[in-house]
Amino acid sequence: MKTFYHLLLILATICACKEANMEWEDLIINNSLDGWHIYQDDGTKKGWKVDNEILIFDSLSGLESGEPDASLLSNKKYLNFEIKFDWKIEKGGNSGFMWGVNEDKKYKYPYQTGPEIQIIDVGIYDNPETVLGGQVELNNVLRDVENKRYFVGSVYDISPPVNTSAANPAGSWNSYHIKIDYKNNFGSVILNDILVNLFPLSGEKWDSLVSRSKFSRSEEFEYLGSERWHGFGKYPKGYICLQDHPGKAYFRNIKIRELD
Repeated sequence: MKTFYHLLLILATICACKEANMEWEDLIINNSLDGWHIYQDDGTKKGWKVDNEILIFDSLSGLESGEPDASLLSNKKYLNFEIKFDWKIEKGGNSGFMWGVNEDKKYKYPYQTGPEIQIIDVGIYDNPETVLGGQVELNNVLRDVENKRYFVGSVYDISPPVNTSAANPAGSWNSYHIKIDYKNNFGSVILNDILVNLFPLSGEKWDSLVSRSKFSRSEEFEYLGSERWHGFGKYPKGYICLQDHPGKAYFRNIKIRELD
């Protein structure tokens, strides 16, 4: 595994040099939600706003309210890209960044298709009772205390971070620099200028990681509907997504650039 990460790091460095001249695009436009829409919005979903160039989720999540998912999606689909943004989370809360999301009505949630880079209050790993979202979220934390597969910087339940000390506490800003490169078959996560995760995006190694996760257990999770996890990770070109989950979440300085 160390050899695999070392090779990916070399590849990431080479690709970064080649892409140095590509243009970054702001994803917060005119202090508004221009360029974004809520997942499968029927005109009744809400919870997102922009204030002083900060994108904010300030609502009860679907998990807490019982309402349909209200995660926020880009209007544009992306394949190979890198994205930078700052984020902070309320004490006890969590959110996430997803890519490759498909909005087909046969899926009820964006995470049925889109892998997720986790955003969470790391303090709940020391004090699980502070987690928001009720018993479901508490069980998730208790299940993950040792393995850190749901920790900040993880690809949720797929690839844990190699560094678990890089995150700032709840209420403080953190920064992500995420690269998704299907052409060269690697993804990476830099948290607060520290490389915390490198992972494949397809092929045998990716399939092996998925096989050890909940995303391989499609006979379970009836609440997902008939599709379960059958579409998970199957749409390289898709929407990027900020998650509807318990706790206020804040995002700023969101910039993206597409790769060759």
